[in-house]
Amino acid sequence: MGSEAASNPVFPEQTATKGLYAISLIVIIPLLIALFFLVRFFYRHTVAKKLKTTVIEDYKREADDYEKAGKFVSAASIYDTKLKDYRKAAALYEKGGDYKQAAMLYDYLGMTDKAKEMYEKAGDLEDAAEVAMLDGDFDEAAELYDKAGKKKDVAKVMQQAGKTIYAVKAYREAGEYKKAALLLQEEGMLKEAADMFQIFLYEKKPESSTIGDFYTYALLLERTGETQKAADILKEMEKVNPAFRDVKDRLASLLQSQQEGVPEGKVTLRSFIKSGKLEPRYGLKLWIQILRGLQRDYKVGWHFGLLSPDNIVIDARNTISFLKRSQTSVYASPETLKGDRPDERSDIYSAGVILYEMLTGSLEGLGSVRITDVAEDVPEWLDEIAIRCLRKVKEDRYRSIQDIFSDLKALSEGKKDTNQSGGRRG
Repeated sequence: MGSEAASNPVFPEQTATKGLYAISLIVIIPLLIALFFLVRFFYRHTVAKKLKTTVIEDYKREADDYEKAGKFVSAASIYDTKLKDYRKAAALYEKGGDYKQAAMLYDYLGMTDKAKEMYEKAGDLEDAAEVAMLDGDFDEAAELYDKAGKKKDVAKVMQQAGKTIYAVKAYREAGEYKKAALLLQEEGMLKEAADMFQIFLYEKKPESSTIGDFYTYALLLERTGETQKAADILKEMEKVNPAFRDVKDRLASLLQSQQEGVPEGKVTLRSFIKSGKLEPRYGLKLWIQILRGLQRDYKVGWHFGLLSPDNIVIDARNTISFLKRSQTSVYASPETLKGDRPDERSDIYSAGVILYEMLTGSLEGLGSVRITDVAEDVPEWLDEIAIRCLRKVKEDRYRSIQDIFSDLKALSEGKKDTNQSGGRRG
């Protein structure tokens, strides 16, 4: 090994050369990188910029030539795709009669009035209506859909705008009688809904494909007091499918009600809630009618302690009246069950039970769960009112029905502190 090392001596000059080479690389490489970026910067801000400016100027000259020659669409295309001047492009498309392209650019720019105008000129009324919808102008959208002959879309727009009658009218004109009927039903316009279902089911018979619709129709007839007609339909349904939902029980209940002397043209509240919970808005409206009916009858000597769904009868216009029959114990107030004489606060408790049942569809959980725990779309303030009606201690409930109305107004408008006490809350 000694002889091998001796035959390959390392001179100091070679070591120094290698060191200088390494140092040179360390210095030169960063300089080259810096030079690259410097050259690129210089190019971008001189030659490339000048070339870009030249190209843009060329496009502008070309577009101007087209515009001067009256070739507005060609000019617009350059402003649109090359120069990205969409406002100028839209104006030129419009001038050249290409209203569709103009409309799309105006729409992109947020110029909704111009976009609608251009879509209309292009004969594209549906797109114009969609722009109006996005702009929140439902009336104009409906008008445009109507011009386009799109009655279903008119109905949807009017429904979204909360204009039920107009939506129903449009559905009817479109031949969508079932949708019109269901919308009327949601709004609590039961007599009108039943009439619309009658049109929808004209010349049809209960069978496997239509039995569900006939069931809804029978239910509407029952709720509007046309009990005999409802019973006739239920009989026909029973022949087709006696096991369908609660047809047998409902038919038996109708026949029993007729025997018990429920006035013709009216039905009990029990018929409303037998099939499940009511839509909150309609349920509240009906409950208010019941409370007002009680206030009216108190003035002519109505007896306290008789309130229950079986003793409340309703006609086709939601007019409330009461039957003087014994009260089912589940609707009786705690003090009445103990033998105390019932008063207005006792009826308020019974009204609370009825409200709970209307909004949840049953009495399950009464007194242990909130309405909002078992029913959707019920506002918190309405739940609070129900809770106050259902206080076990009479003194913790509302003092009068008028106090309920005061809270209904205050809480629904968000003006009342829900933690307020003093006879309103237990």
